[in-house]
Amino acid sequence: MVKLDIIFISRKENKKFEQFVSSLQTQTQAKIIRTIDLLEKHGLFLPMPHAKKIMTNLWELRTLGKQQVRIIYSVINNKIILLDWFIKKGNKIPAKVIKKSSSSLQKYIKNDILQT
Repeated sequence: MVKLDIIFISRKENKKFEQFVSSLQTQTQAKIIRTIDLLEKHGLFLPMPHAKKIMTNLWELRTLGKQQVRIIYSVINNKIILLDWFIKKGNKIPAKVIKKSSSSLQKYIKNDILQT
């Protein structure tokens, strides 16, 4: 199995993610790192409870515990694109998160096609 690369839409988003993770409890930070490592190794084959498909081309990476974190991602051309992240507060993913993630993914695809 090929290990996939984790990427962000931009350096700015990478920095935002690092700030988000560093603001969390140490135990939650460790769970995020472990779960991302599993995602890199298994890609789209990562099963529940770690990953769940939301809609076409969008999945959520799930961490369980006191702070339940969700990371919205997609896999394109053997790259895992982290699109958005948040601390889970309800049973459903907020519609604005799905809309933002979907829009970011479309922009990424468009830019990726233009660069090739």
